[in-house]
Amino acid sequence: MEKETCCSGCNRPDLPWAGRGTQLPISGCRFTLYPMCDNFIDIILGSLKKTDTSAVWSETDALSTVYRGKLAYVADAVQALFLNAYRPGVHMALEGQFSKGCPGDVSGDSVLNREGDAPNAALVKDIHFPVHCKLALYPLGDADYIDEIAKVWYMAQDEGLDPKTIHYATRIDGDVQDVFAYLVRVCELMENAPNVHHYVLHFTMNCNSPTEEK
Repeated sequence: MEKETCCSGCNRPDLPWAGRGTQLPISGCRFTLYPMCDNFIDIILGSLKKTDTSAVWSETDALSTVYRGKLAYVADAVQALFLNAYRPGVHMALEGQFSKGCPGDVSGDSVLNREGDAPNAALVKDIHFPVHCKLALYPLGDADYIDEIAKVWYMAQDEGLDPKTIHYATRIDGDVQDVFAYLVRVCELMENAPNVHHYVLHFTMNCNSPTEEK
């Protein structure tokens, strides 16, 4: 019996998203920013004001924000929001997930006609600070998913991000620019993997953590 693909198996008529889905190249990231200080509202709103989101479709609700469009521009906007919110000495976390290929997706709510350089890249390229990051990759629809996960682990090792296997995730550490660049390369790898129909990359990144590690 031929193996059912993720797209057909996840879009059965009895499922609540039956009939949905898109063939458009829409990548997305849903995330929440947590500056852990008294003036967190000013930091979040100030960062939103500085960040150019003209290359993505965006929506914010009481729980999180989502950016949708081409991967390069989505990642650019997410990174810029985090970097623009950085304050020396302020503990801050960014929790989110990149995804593409969800069978419950829709063809709207995206910006796909943007070309050229990412709008925030030049503005934040010189912002550097160390971050901790944990990530969990879910390459859905691929029976050999563990090999895809191993690839990105070794990729982190090759890029000097000191990957460590922790319970339910992988831990990496490095400069914020390098960590974001790595997350984008993981997404690019999944988008070009022939047997991965849908992927989710869940991550949590923080800076200035007060936790002392041994």
